[in-house]
Amino acid sequence: MYFGLYLRRILLNLEKLTFVQTVALYKTFCLYYQKGRPGLMMRSLSKEKLNNMEGVGISATNEDPRPLELSIKMNIVDRNKFSSSLLEEGQWSRKQAELFTAQQANLLQINEKKALPPPQLQKMIMQIINDLPDYSDIHFLSFLNCLRMKEFCGAQDSLYNCFDRTVFSLPGNNICTDRNKHFRYAALNRAAMHTHFGHKELAMESVRESVSRAQEAGDSACVGAAGAWGALAGGRAPRAALLAHAPRSPRAPRLLASAAQLLAQHAALNAAKPADVFQIITRGDTINYLHSMTDLTVAGLANTAALWALYGFTEMASVNCQLLLNLNAKCSVVSEAAGALGVAAWRGAGGLCAALAAHFPCPATAALAARVCAHRALLAGKWEEADEGIRQLASSDRWESQLLKAEMYFLKGDAMEALDSLQDVLDFCKTEDDSYHFISLRLKAMVLMSQVQQCFSSVQSANIMLLNEALALAKKYHLHYWATTVEMHIANVQLNMGCSKNALVLARKALPFIMAHGSAYDLGRAMLLYTKCRIASAPISGESRTNVLQSCCEALELVKKNFTKVGAHSRLVQTLYLQAHLYNDIGNQSARNQCAWLYRQLDQQNPVEATKMLLVMY
Repeated sequence: MYFGLYLRRILLNLEKLTFVQTVALYKTFCLYYQKGRPGLMMRSLSKEKLNNMEGVGISATNEDPRPLELSIKMNIVDRNKFSSSLLEEGQWSRKQAELFTAQQANLLQINEKKALPPPQLQKMIMQIINDLPDYSDIHFLSFLNCLRMKEFCGAQDSLYNCFDRTVFSLPGNNICTDRNKHFRYAALNRAAMHTHFGHKELAMESVRESVSRAQEAGDSACVGAAGAWGALAGGRAPRAALLAHAPRSPRAPRLLASAAQLLAQHAALNAAKPADVFQIITRGDTINYLHSMTDLTVAGLANTAALWALYGFTEMASVNCQLLLNLNAKCSVVSEAAGALGVAAWRGAGGLCAALAAHFPCPATAALAARVCAHRALLAGKWEEADEGIRQLASSDRWESQLLKAEMYFLKGDAMEALDSLQDVLDFCKTEDDSYHFISLRLKAMVLMSQVQQCFSSVQSANIMLLNEALALAKKYHLHYWATTVEMHIANVQLNMGCSKNALVLARKALPFIMAHGSAYDLGRAMLLYTKCRIASAPISGESRTNVLQSCCEALELVKKNFTKVGAHSRLVQTLYLQAHLYNDIGNQSARNQCAWLYRQLDQQNPVEATKMLLVMY
C-alpha cells in the first residue's frame, strides 16, 4: 500500500515538471547510472548529446524563469545549476555518503590495508564535501585519514569542521545537553590528536576541558577515556595518579580492561617487578575473556609481546606475536603486533622486517624497516646507503636515527662527531619525563659512548664507571638483555686491560642468555669475545694449549656463519685473520692457507682499513 502511494507521488511530481527540469532529471540519472555501471550505459547516450541537451536546457531556462522549488525538493537540480562538473563526476546522495563513510571508517579501524589509499580516499572525501557540505561525518573520516598520514594541519581542520557542523545543526529540544556532549567529545578527540602528534601540553589542556565538561554531565565513560589520554600525554605523574586511583575507577568492564593495559605499561616503565606487571595484564585479560571483548584481547596480546621484548625475552615476544597474528580477529592492533614481532625480527631474522613492512603498511613497521636497512648498511660499511636509511628514519624516530648516526661516525673513525651526537641523546634523556623508549634509548647511548671512549681514549677508568652506571640502570628496570650486553662490554674492557680470567668468567656467565635471545650479530660478537678470552687465558704451551686453540678455531666457524648472515664484512675479515693465526700456532697449514685465501678474496672485494678499533671494540 505504502509503496503504491510512493509511486503515485513520484508520478504526480513528474507530471508537474517543466521541460528543463525533465532534461535535468534525465541527465542526472544517466550520469549516476553511468558512474555505477559504466558497461551497461545506454549506447545512445554520449557526452556530445549531453552537451547538446545542456545547451537546450540553458536556453529554455532563459525563456522559462519559473522557480525550481519542486525540483529542489526532489533533489534533481544541483546547487551549481547544471555546472560542467556534473558532467565529469556524478553527485553523491546522502545515503551513498553515509555508506561510504561507514565502510571506510570501519576498514581504517579493523584492516587499514583494505581501505582506500590515502590520496584516493582524500579525493573521494573532497567530492562528498563538495556535494554535501553539511555532512559532518565525512569531515571526521578526513580527520582519520590525515592521522594515518601524520598530517597535522589537515587533521586539525577536519576535526574542527566536523564538530562545527555537528554542534550548530542540532535538532530537538535538548540542544544545550547535546551541545555539551559534542563539546566534551570534541575536546577528547582533540586530546587524542595532540597526543598522537606528540603535543603534550596542548593535549593536557584538551584533557582538562573534556574532564570538566564530562564531570558536569556525569559522563563516566568520557571521564575514563580522558583520563587515559591524560595518562598517555602527561608522563609519569598522571600515570601514577591513575595507578593510585585504579580501585576507585568506574566499574565498566571495558574501562577496567583498558586501564589494566595502561597500568601495566606504566608499571613496566617505572621499574616495577615483571611479575607484578604481568599480573596486571592477566587481570585485564580475565575481564576481556569474561565479557568477550575481542579488540581488547588482541590489544592485551600485543601489549604482552611488547613487554617481553622490553625485558629482552624475544622468544616469548615472538610466541605472543604469532598467537596474535594467527587469531581470526579483525583489529588494527595487528599492525602493532607486527611492530612488536619486528622487534624479535630485529634481534633474530632481520629479513622478516621488510616482509612485515610490506604486509602491514603502518608507521611502526616502516620505521623498523628503515632502521634495519640502515643498521645492515653500517655493518657492511656502506656509508651512503646507511646515511640514506638514517635520513628516512629521522622523519619518524628522531632519536633512534641520532643513535645510528653516532654509530656511523664511530665506525668511520670520527670520534668527536660521534660523541656530540651521543651527548645530544643523553641530554634529551635527562629532560624527558617518561616515554616508551626512554630507558632503552639512554642505555644504547651510554653503551655506544663507552665503546667510543674505549677505542679512542687511553683512560679506561671513566669507561668502567659509565658501564657500571648502565648496568645498574638496566638491572633497576629489569632489562635483562641490556644488562647482559653491558656485562659483555665490561668483559671486553677487562680483556683489553689484561684481566683475562675475570673477563672469561663474566663472558661465560652472560653468553647463554645472548645465545637464547640475541640476534645473529650479537651472538657472533659474543662468541668472538668469549673465544678471545679463552685464548688469552689458555696455558702458555703444551698439549692443553693446542686443545684450547683447536676448540677456539671450531668456535670461530659459528662466528663466521653469524657475521656472514648479517653481512658484517669487517667483522668477518677480522675473524678470518684471527682464525688464520690460530691455525698457524697449532701447525695446521692447509687450514691457515684457506683462511688467508678467503681473507684476501674478501679484502679485494671490499677493502677494509686496518685499524686498532676493530681489535678493541666489542
